[in-house]
Amino acid sequence: MNIKSSSSMSAGNAGTARQTTNQMSIREAFARGTAYDKKSKRWNEITNAITIHLAKDMVPLSTVEKDGFREMIKTLDSRYVLPSRRYFSQTAIPALYLKHRTKLEADVATIPHFSATTDLWSSRSMEPYLSLTVRFISDDWVLHSRCLQTSFFPDDHIGELLSAGLQEALDSWGLSEQRLVAITTDSGANILKAIQLNNWIRLQCFGHRLHLAIVPQ
Repeated sequence: MNIKSSSSMSAGNAGTARQTTNQMSIREAFARGTAYDKKSKRWNEITNAITIHLAKDMVPLSTVEKDGFREMIKTLDSRYVLPSRRYFSQTAIPALYLKHRTKLEADVATIPHFSATTDLWSSRSMEPYLSLTVRFISDDWVLHSRCLQTSFFPDDHIGELLSAGLQEALDSWGLSEQRLVAITTDSGANILKAIQLNNWIRLQCFGHRLHLAIVPQ
């Protein structure tokens, strides 16, 4: 009687264990097939990683639409649903930019003095841009270099407009002209005129001067 009862109990326990295992397997299967909620931590972690990849590696936004990239993401985590290209261009990347700009503004707000470098250049599609970089030494004597912006500059590249554009660039970052020690530029007549109008101290670009000395004009 006791042996038989023990056997029956063991069989019952085994059946319950199998049932529990089957239930867990079904639950896990459903979990693996359920897409992450867009408010979940995991969804945001993956989306942020992709956003940083697009911005830091300067790859085209169309990357998120390519079959190979989408297949790779699906293989790495099948529960993650990749957002559209529009989401990255209008939401994710602007949010990342705002986050880093806020931090950079805080970094440069307290520096007593800085130098700058500026240059005009054209993209492959011949669109004009004006870049501005600042350099400063922190309290622990570390030299820092920060490219503040590369702005679309469709206006005529005359000295007066470049002068105003550079002043606006400094103002937009809360940097006063009084803290500017010197600015490095090439020797273009228009940028020379702009620096003269702003009454800033100018240093010649060594790389540009070397290029002019080596390459026949």
